[in-house]
Amino acid sequence: MENKTRLSARFAFVFIFGLAAGCQQTKLEPTENDGVPPGKVVHAEAESLAGAVTITYTPPSDADLLYVKAVYTTKAGITRETKATYYTNRITVTGFADTSVYDVSLYAVDKGENVSEAYVIQVKPEKPPYLIVRDSLKAIADFGGINVSFINELKESIAIITLGKDSLGNFSALNTHYTNVAQGNFSTRGFPPEPTTFGLCVRDRWNNLSDTVYFELTPYFEQRIDKSKIKPVELPNDAPLGYAGTVPDLFDDIFGNDGFYHTSDQARMPQWFTFDMGTQARLSRLVWYMRDDHYFGLHNPRMVEIWGSNNPSPDGSWDNWVLLQTHEQVKPSGLPVGQLSQADIDAARAGETISFPLDVPDVRYIRFKTLRNWSNGTYVNFNEITLFGSPVQTPAN
Repeated sequence: MENKTRLSARFAFVFIFGLAAGCQQTKLEPTENDGVPPGKVVHAEAESLAGAVTITYTPPSDADLLYVKAVYTTKAGITRETKATYYTNRITVTGFADTSVYDVSLYAVDKGENVSEAYVIQVKPEKPPYLIVRDSLKAIADFGGINVSFINELKESIAIITLGKDSLGNFSALNTHYTNVAQGNFSTRGFPPEPTTFGLCVRDRWNNLSDTVYFELTPYFEQRIDKSKIKPVELPNDAPLGYAGTVPDLFDDIFGNDGFYHTSDQARMPQWFTFDMGTQARLSRLVWYMRDDHYFGLHNPRMVEIWGSNNPSPDGSWDNWVLLQTHEQVKPSGLPVGQLSQADIDAARAGETISFPLDVPDVRYIRFKTLRNWSNGTYVNFNEITLFGSPVQTPAN
């Protein structure tokens, strides 16, 4: 029995040693390599696009051709490379920072990774999208800061960076707005109502960065609406509550899972609740917070309308109400319900912000109307609401 044990141990040692040695000697090589570079690409022509060029060419006739690659160097000395399969005779080269003339080298590569001689073509791209967006930027004073509008007709993925002076008087990034929509606007807040210089620049996904355009604006006064003055208003057709949820719990400054709003089994979509802010105010924004364990899921509001009034009808009708804003919550990652990226978690913790137009009327009463939740169900359940704006009269007693 002892001899058998020793034999087994020796066999295992030899097997493992041999396996390790075999792993060390393994080297991945092309399965087909004749050692001969393919012929050159010829007859190339370029079509200029916004920040890009499409090059058509005649590939070599080598039977083992695998792909054609286009290589160019940016003014910053960065080499960029794009590949196109042998099935096509077109390649689109992207990421150009300006409209200068660039040398693009085309190489044919075969299945053995043998590379042909370069065919060099000069190209001149049109103005890149990030510069087009930069030229479209407009800024106006907003509550507590500025509102920036932009046009991005090509729907490119870009970042618009808002700059402000730090404690040393140097400009630094205050806010970065990522977008790929055709047009839009966003606000950067947190400033007193005094003349302030802001800077705006645009960056694309290749880290090309525009120059900075400056604006001097005076933000409008903004403050947080006093939550201690906010009271629920129970109107006949407001959503029935259940599961220990209440309207006052939305204004208790307790974030997380404790203290929340929750409707009952009898509630149906659309549904709403009503509250009195305790003061008439020109609202600038409303921020709502999801429960910690239900980010972008379950009964959290997804599509909502915010209505305002100064004299709500006691019968619960929509007479005397005005629509202030319609808003749909967007999950940053786009992942399916139940899956969260760090960007999703960060956005949820920061709260979902609804910004109101500058010309909304002064109102005292608010109706939060949910059109759709994240599960397409009939409940509404979330954690907290914070409002900001400019009160226009002394809060009611």
